[in-house]
Amino acid sequence: MPDGKQVKSSAERRNKQSAAAAAASGNLLADLLRDLKYGLRSVGRVPGFSVFAILALALGIGASTTVFTVVNSLLLHPLPAQDPSRLVSLYTMDLKDQKQSASLLPISYLNLKDYQARNAVFSSLSGFSPPMPMTLVEGKAQERFFGQLVTQDYFEALGLTSAMGRFFLPGEVSTPGSAPVAVLSYSAWKNRFSSAGDVIGKTLEINGAPFTVVGVAPQGFLGVSAIFGPDVWLPATMAQQVLPPELQDVLEQRGKPFFQGIARLKSGVSRDQADASFETLAAALRREYPDANAGHTISVQPITTALFSSSGGERGLAAVSTVLLLIVGLVLLIACSNVANLLMARAVSRRQEIAVRLAIGAGRGRLVRQLLTESVLLGIFGGIAGLGVGYEGCRFLWSFRPPEYARNLVNPKLDGTVFLFALLLSLATGFIFGVVPALRASKTGLVESLKEETHVAGPSGRSVRFQKTLLAGQVAFSLVSLIAASLFLRAVQRAYDIDPGFDHQHLAVLMMNPEQQDHDVVRLKAFYRQVEDRVSRIPGVQAVTWASNLPFWSSASRGISIEGQEQQRKSETVTTVTNTIDVDYFRTMQIPLLQGRAFTATDQEGSLPVVVINEDLARRYWPHGNAIGNHLHLSDETVRLQIIGVVKNSNYTTLGEAPQPCLYLPIRQSPGGSANLYVRSAGDPSLLLTAVQRGIKEVDPSVQVTDVRTGAKLVNQVLWNARIVLGMLGIFGLLALALASVGLYGILAYSVSSRQREIGVRMALGASRFDVLRLVLRQGMMVVAIGVSLGLTISLLIGRAFSRMLFGLSPADPLSLLGASAVLLLVAAWACYLPALGASRMDPMQALREG
Repeated sequence: MPDGKQVKSSAERRNKQSAAAAAASGNLLADLLRDLKYGLRSVGRVPGFSVFAILALALGIGASTTVFTVVNSLLLHPLPAQDPSRLVSLYTMDLKDQKQSASLLPISYLNLKDYQARNAVFSSLSGFSPPMPMTLVEGKAQERFFGQLVTQDYFEALGLTSAMGRFFLPGEVSTPGSAPVAVLSYSAWKNRFSSAGDVIGKTLEINGAPFTVVGVAPQGFLGVSAIFGPDVWLPATMAQQVLPPELQDVLEQRGKPFFQGIARLKSGVSRDQADASFETLAAALRREYPDANAGHTISVQPITTALFSSSGGERGLAAVSTVLLLIVGLVLLIACSNVANLLMARAVSRRQEIAVRLAIGAGRGRLVRQLLTESVLLGIFGGIAGLGVGYEGCRFLWSFRPPEYARNLVNPKLDGTVFLFALLLSLATGFIFGVVPALRASKTGLVESLKEETHVAGPSGRSVRFQKTLLAGQVAFSLVSLIAASLFLRAVQRAYDIDPGFDHQHLAVLMMNPEQQDHDVVRLKAFYRQVEDRVSRIPGVQAVTWASNLPFWSSASRGISIEGQEQQRKSETVTTVTNTIDVDYFRTMQIPLLQGRAFTATDQEGSLPVVVINEDLARRYWPHGNAIGNHLHLSDETVRLQIIGVVKNSNYTTLGEAPQPCLYLPIRQSPGGSANLYVRSAGDPSLLLTAVQRGIKEVDPSVQVTDVRTGAKLVNQVLWNARIVLGMLGIFGLLALALASVGLYGILAYSVSSRQREIGVRMALGASRFDVLRLVLRQGMMVVAIGVSLGLTISLLIGRAFSRMLFGLSPADPLSLLGASAVLLLVAAWACYLPALGASRMDPMQALREG
């Protein structure tokens, strides 16, 4: 055993080691505090340099924070649900398109119920309809309202807790028509009902039916969509009470896909396992119900697929976010290289200071740490200012969203994640732009620097080469940003030139729902005819018609069966867009009729059921052009529809979409309550809207026009996200150009200042002012030429990855490449010309004396 002396000795050693460690820790903290104090004084001694560096970093960090805030809100945290990583979305998919990432389709209510009953991989499974415009009536006032139907366990699957009241009970979502109850969104409760504490139990008239408010959803929850969210949720069992007539049988018809599935994975079950399990269930339903399910399977997708299905899909948004993050990253790199160049230039003027510190015993590591502390302080100040830039940037960006989306769009917010991002970015940028200048400054020659006068000190050859490398990189990154903005500008211009299959230039669409005013079928038909007659007499109106769908807002939702081809086509069941229209629809929309005839006034109730199809549907089933006279029927419906015409394909979901099948039904054979009035004018349709709405009121004052959109507005709405991206890219591109130009000007101006003696000698030996101008200009433009070459190469390499976002425009579009390069060269030439002009006007005698 160790004796007492040994134990005491060991204890003393441990105490000494602890004391030494504590002392070292204390010394390190004291050194850090001294570095911070000295760094603050050093930054304050050169306010011009500090303000420019902080401003440059604030612009770069602010731009990055703006984009990250949007990405964080839309991609990373758009759904305030419990453990969103366990959530998935479910869709119907055609078997033949399983390996081609085909368009995903909704699920019918009866199929969804079977999936719920046979599910073994989800802890909960529910369904929800698309948000649909509805009419809220309070007294005599009518207001447009977005409502959504949900099935059992919707809120439970998301793991939500109500802000007030409760969610639906099991009995309220099981028996059709039994429970007229509603859950309000938090924003609707706050904005439309002024956060009333007595809203629970309040009766709302929605689409003509009374509903009792039983709860308020949690704050921030906008439904399973990052873009469009409802104001109210209703039980799916109330479909017959609130949906238009053509959809009131969605609970009974297995062939009417209407609901989107959402589910929560059980613990230990992966998405691939769930997908395999549900493919087996889908195969069973195909065998049991072949008429409705032939050729279809089920697909289990990430929850983000559902979140962004209304905004071009998760992949599209992710690709746009990647482009924006890449561009702001380039802007930040330009800002960092600008500050690094400034620090390199400032290090030259601090040679004597650094040499003195080295002479009195400061180690190189200690000196590097002090210089890095100064650069990190600049980064932190730039980050603080950048948060303000980011906040204002988000507000500015979001002010461009369409006003009708303002209520439903997720608002980007600067939360804890954004603050942490800005902090880490500030520290990282402070280190990145400071480390190389600090290392180079610490290599200062002691004797030479002490002998030199401060104004004589000039940059070394290696420093000059490094500065030129940074400048070339700035020019290259600036050109990439400009080319990206130019490509998107050309792409959006190209999108406006896309032929959607109809003429939208002189078109206006007015939305209303006359059935909500207790119009029966007879009164509804009379209302349609009287409005058409009244509006068509307004001067400037060329054509008037009715239709159930809105341009660019339709989706494939009805399966069809072709008479005589049922067995051959079981594995190729087609789901089509369905639009119920009145006579003159094709003339009003300027959609060409290719074969047969359009609907006439004789195609009414009691006459032969007819249908018009588009050329894509005709080509699929009748490739030899003999569609006229054939018959089809909608899934789970027995009515035989005779094909009387074939019309040109149109865009039904978005601009430039791939052809998809569509069929048109005559509204006079199946009148619906949710109809839109289409008006074609000879001139600007917005000038006629007041007269058109007055004419509708004259026919029936009780009918409320819920929204009005011109054709140009509809196109702008389709492209609003592309236009916002274009605006951001334009701003970031100009910002990158400005930072690169300022950096180029600053470094050349400093180069001229440090080469005064050389320039004076050249001029004393006979060099003309033009020679000096050409010398300095050539020096700057050589760097620019290298940067332009590098930028063009980078743009061509990365452009291919984003070609799908350019509406068919080539990423090597000559006009975009040459235009962006020309703009950059002109601005860079001006930035180089100013210092060169100053050098050419230099007095050689004064330059020799001061050099």
